[in-house]
Amino acid sequence: MTRQLDRIPFPGSPSPGLDLRLAVASALTALTPPVAAPTLVDVADALLGALARTAATGDTCLVLPAAEAVADARAFLRDGDPRSATAALVCARDHLDRRL
Repeated sequence: MTRQLDRIPFPGSPSPGLDLRLAVASALTALTPPVAAPTLVDVADALLGALARTAATGDTCLVLPAAEAVADARAFLRDGDPRSATAALVCARDHLDRRL
C-alpha cells in the first residue's frame, strides 16, 4: 500500500524518505577521502537497505528523484567510482532537502 499523494501526512508521522535521508548522510560521511574498497561495498549495501525500506513504507513515489540518484550512486560504487557516487548522493540530498 502506498501513501496518498493528495494528503499531508498527519502530525507525528515520519518525514517521507527519512531512511533514505539518514543513509545518504551516512554514506557521504563514509565516502570522505581516503576511501577503502571494502567501504564502497558496505556503503552500497546500506544504500540498498535504505531504498528497500523506503519502498516498503510506500515513500518511493514521494522521493523518486532522490531514490533514483541513490540508485545511481550504488551503481557508481559497484564500479569503484566514489567521486561520481558522492556527486549522485549530494544530488539525492538536495532532492530530499526540498521535501522538508
